[in-house]
Amino acid sequence: MNTPPDPLHDARFEQAFDHALAKTLTAPGLPAGFREQLRAAVVRAVPEDRAQLRAALEREHAMQLAQLQDGYVRLRQRTLGTLIGAGFAAGLAVTLALPWLKAHFGDNGVFALPVIGVVIGLVLSLSVWWQRSSPAHALSLEQ
Repeated sequence: MNTPPDPLHDARFEQAFDHALAKTLTAPGLPAGFREQLRAAVVRAVPEDRAQLRAALEREHAMQLAQLQDGYVRLRQRTLGTLIGAGFAAGLAVTLALPWLKAHFGDNGVFALPVIGVVIGLVLSLSVWWQRSSPAHALSLEQ
């Protein structure tokens, strides 16, 4: 079963990372007259008509929502295509591997195929678990 990363570990890591960045990096000083220039730019950028600003924001929101929905549909289509392709590939692999397994293992060849599948699944699961584990994070921070 997939479990999310430990939130306490992530929070501690983030705090340690923020502290190290704060010690290492210092903020640059602002140029002279920065605040006045910023205020003048804001005044120039704000449209006089609130209805115009609202319409622009609503158009931007609608555009972002449409992009999000398009991305979601594309993701669903790609996922479905991947599942169908993986199903056909697995069926082809079993069809081609079963005679070879029966030739090498005899009648026990039928049992070797699920065992090989379980081993591959365990290897993939352990690799994902290792990437999310605390020792892996500790080793990557030391480098």
